[in-house]
Amino acid sequence: MTILVIAEHSNVALGAATLNTVTAAKAIGGDIHVLVAGAGSDAAAQAAAKIDGVSKVLSADNAAFAYQLPENVAPLIAEVGKGYTHILAAATTNGKNIMPRVAALLDVDQISEYRSRKTLIRFNAQSMQAMRLLLYSQMLQSK
Repeated sequence: MTILVIAEHSNVALGAATLNTVTAAKAIGGDIHVLVAGAGSDAAAQAAAKIDGVSKVLSADNAAFAYQLPENVAPLIAEVGKGYTHILAAATTNGKNIMPRVAALLDVDQISEYRSRKTLIRFNAQSMQAMRLLLYSQMLQSK
């Protein structure tokens, strides 16, 4: 399994929600890649590369992604996300705005407010085997 985490950032700094999302990705298991889409977001991409458990960082640095508008970012995530088993974003305003659009573009169902691996397993049991999952990660507290 390879998981794509969508980074929360301010183009300059990585948001704490990204760390929580990576923690959720670790609970699922597999290689973790982080997508940083923004403008002048090199510092955020470098910070993402330093997160424990992240094996690859994808940087989409373009003026169209400066404000992370869902109309611009969702098609990028959908295109990049085609090769991933899971796509995760934080349950923030940004994540909740972008991910339904990504799910629609990929023609898949989405799981919102993911809270535990048990929830994910239960959802898988009720879903088609080949279905790709899109997840929001709940702001998980590290234990």
